[in-house]
Amino acid sequence: MKSCLEAVRQYFDARTQNWLAKDERLFGEMMPAGERPQWLARTVHQAERKRRAYLAQGKRLARAHTKIDILEMQASKDKMTVRVTVLETICWAYIEAHTPAVECRRIVHRQVWVYSESAWRLQTAEETSDGQSFLQEDVGPRLAEDLRTPKRPMRNLVYDRVRATRYADVWWDGFNPRYPKLADDCTNFISQCIHAGGVPMTKIGDKQNGWWVGNGKSKGSWSYTWTTSNALYHYVLREVGGKRVPSPSDLKMGDLIFYDWEGTGTFHHSTIITDFDDAGYPLVNAHTDPSYHRPFTYYDSRAWTEQTRYAFVHLPDNLSG
Repeated sequence: MKSCLEAVRQYFDARTQNWLAKDERLFGEMMPAGERPQWLARTVHQAERKRRAYLAQGKRLARAHTKIDILEMQASKDKMTVRVTVLETICWAYIEAHTPAVECRRIVHRQVWVYSESAWRLQTAEETSDGQSFLQEDVGPRLAEDLRTPKRPMRNLVYDRVRATRYADVWWDGFNPRYPKLADDCTNFISQCIHAGGVPMTKIGDKQNGWWVGNGKSKGSWSYTWTTSNALYHYVLREVGGKRVPSPSDLKMGDLIFYDWEGTGTFHHSTIITDFDDAGYPLVNAHTDPSYHRPFTYYDSRAWTEQTRYAFVHLPDNLSG
């Protein structure tokens, strides 16, 4: 009898092949008998949406590679049902203007497997998406000292785009232990990136008006602007000297893009530009679903809708504004 662990690995092998093959038969043995489960429809739709997004940007998907880490397996008393949590790291290799490039992402999966008719069947499956996480928050920062407001005034500071983007590339798939780990981590991560680039914390302890994250005596505290996309957007424009520009072509490495998924005027997601493709369009890094050099449009995201609107924000080189 095949073990549940073998069935899980077979599922992710099939999922990897499906990005290019678009073939439901890859999942045949693991489907519940007599029905087309929701997870299968979603998986096939995701692969098709990914291919269409690449084609719209002049990219050709060449191959996909997946690595999985089993985070948890819990079996029922009769061993016939198993709940599994898996961390998937997936990289897509694509060709653009005869040049190879790579995009990567990390996705957490929760699955329920049931042994039925001599095979393990995937009963239910859910996965993280942009703005939705299964991660447990770790709100205890690990610095012994408090973070203090920098003594240098804002006007003497320069935004170091190289340091900001380097930080984004180093920590795209992990959590810096100097900072709290949040379930919805996208804006916490972007705040860390631009802070690494030289944007100073301000008004420590003022949740409403400052931009900061606490350590030491302020353990587990942060401002709304540090962790909330819409608040960071307004703070960057008001206090940092950021300018909203009309086109992604007006942006540079280290600039920011904010996402309003529903077109309501409130931003729900934040990313930082870490590269550009051959056509000059931004590639971004982000958290919640950790993403590396992802096309900025997010067309393949389950959060994206026809109403999605973007705010392209250029940060000044001189932080005096």
